[in-house]
Amino acid sequence: MAEEKGFEFLEHTADAYVAAYGKDLAEAFERAAVAMFDVMTEVEKVEAEVEDNVKVQGEDEFALLYSWLEDLIVKSEVNGMLYSKFKVLKIGKG
Repeated sequence: MAEEKGFEFLEHTADAYVAAYGKDLAEAFERAAVAMFDVMTEVEKVEAEVEDNVKVQGEDEFALLYSWLEDLIVKSEVNGMLYSKFKVLKIGKG
């Protein structure tokens, strides 16, 4: 099942702990976002109705992932929406 979804929940005492996988970094980021929202709700039941753009920066891959997920959480809270599908168009320098 983890391979199907591209992520799995790992045991952790206090937080949601997720391992996300992908054929490349962009796909792993997409799957990490799905996993994050899957903690909040059943994402397969969330219909994608709105398209939004997110642009983030980070000093390394870890900071970039943190910024990406943080921005999605903020947008979700501010707009009162849940997201269920993601497409990372580019990960690069500059």
